[in-house]
Amino acid sequence: MKLKKIVCVLAATTLLAGALVGCSSSSSPKEEAAAPAETAVQDSQNPNLASEKPLKLKVHLGTKESGVFKNDWPIFVKAAEMTNVTLEGTLPSTVSDFTETFSVVMASGQLPDIMQALSNDFLKFGPEGAFLPLNNLIDMHAPNLKKFFEDNPDVRSAASDIEGKIWFIPFIQDGEAEKGWFIRKDWLENLGLDEPKTVDELHNVLTAFVNNDPNGNNKKDEIGFFHRNTSLGIEGLMALWNGYPGYRAFDGKVIYGPLENEYGVAMENLAQWYKEGLIDKEIFTRGGKARDILLADNVGGLTHDFFASTGNYNEQLESKISGFQFNPMLPPADVDGNVKEPSKRDRARNFGWGISHSNPDPIATIKYFDFWFSEEGRRMANFGMEGDTYTMVDGKPIFTDKVMKSDKAPVDVIRETGAQSSFGFQQDYFYEEQWTLPLAKEGINAYKEKQVFMDKYPVLKFTTEEQREIQKISPKIDTYIAETTQQWILGAKPVDHAAFVKELEKLDARRLVEINQAAYDRYVTELEEK
Repeated sequence: MKLKKIVCVLAATTLLAGALVGCSSSSSPKEEAAAPAETAVQDSQNPNLASEKPLKLKVHLGTKESGVFKNDWPIFVKAAEMTNVTLEGTLPSTVSDFTETFSVVMASGQLPDIMQALSNDFLKFGPEGAFLPLNNLIDMHAPNLKKFFEDNPDVRSAASDIEGKIWFIPFIQDGEAEKGWFIRKDWLENLGLDEPKTVDELHNVLTAFVNNDPNGNNKKDEIGFFHRNTSLGIEGLMALWNGYPGYRAFDGKVIYGPLENEYGVAMENLAQWYKEGLIDKEIFTRGGKARDILLADNVGGLTHDFFASTGNYNEQLESKISGFQFNPMLPPADVDGNVKEPSKRDRARNFGWGISHSNPDPIATIKYFDFWFSEEGRRMANFGMEGDTYTMVDGKPIFTDKVMKSDKAPVDVIRETGAQSSFGFQQDYFYEEQWTLPLAKEGINAYKEKQVFMDKYPVLKFTTEEQREIQKISPKIDTYIAETTQQWILGAKPVDHAAFVKELEKLDARRLVEINQAAYDRYVTELEEK
């Protein structure tokens, strides 16, 4: 495949959209180049060695989660010794708005050799010439990546465009379990109640929580259901009536939750529960500290949140609140009798790293990317430095006391080595499992054993025209849904789902379903062909 076109990089932000910021002519992409003979010989001698001679590459890498890339991160220093490729970060440590910095770099036309970006940015700017397609590079020079993509066609799909061109190596999560239900078991015991197994039982338990003084302070201050996410916090509750806030696929058919009758039923019930005081009166305003505040004040009874972090509250509060037990429980069966969990951890996250068009050595770079998918590279990316943050015990990387007994969160200690930073590698859930408290592990295992996780709606790819339509239609729909559902739940207006659907249809919501169905059908076909 010979590419003959003008490479033009366009800025990503509204201020810079449409501005021509840099062009170069390219008639034969570097990805098509064959490996030099001496490199092929070197590969057989040392599979880790990405470059025969020392090579320094500039990298644009940083997120709020893991911070800005540091040149002295130990795992990258070690990787340089093993691969002959050294990375040099381009972002200053003071960066706080990574979207803005990405836009500025793209607008400059002077791209670092390796770029971290969102999947949408790769799929937009890659075909315009900013990044190199990786298919041939992977096939010829990256055996670990090639096998991984062959074994994981869903991840390959998420990293490629509608024509099948791979533009980036994503950050890949491990493990199914993400969120689950947590309930005050000590409150159940105080009131002589059993763990709720149905929607009606859950209603009765919440009613008892808010009316019968389970915390024993002679005040009616208990809150039934609470959540720290003001937009998606009610997702778990909605699923009890088969209502969903977004897209789902059932038996090959794509549905958009707000258009379905079940959404209206869920809203009617949530509005009633809110009216009865079973849902936190400040659920839309309390914010991200709701879990911290309500549990510490001994007034929060039930939530639906992340396993690992929510399970930690027992250790934090058991010495401060007598008998405190905030335990995971299986989802109550929905109105049809099905026990299900609507959340499931994404595999391919919506970001990763790719190779810019001006990269001086794409072959060495893809080999460097491939190193992180080798056994040793993946272990470093997940656990840090052997002898420092982990040691091998019976063939498993076990975190040292430096990680497990630090005043910092374990992941923050690991990230000081560069591990678990946001680049293209495959996570190993064992890293998280080691500091997940036994109680949360029990919950995770129960959810896995019962196979309650619903299938995730896949990452879909859209044509340029489809994407243009989505960007035009979605904002108005999102705003309307957010405003209306909040008004319904708070009782500011009665639930009228029929009128709601008519308005969504006026805003072209049905067209979004058509677009998603077409993209979903392509996705299914793509996976069947792999």
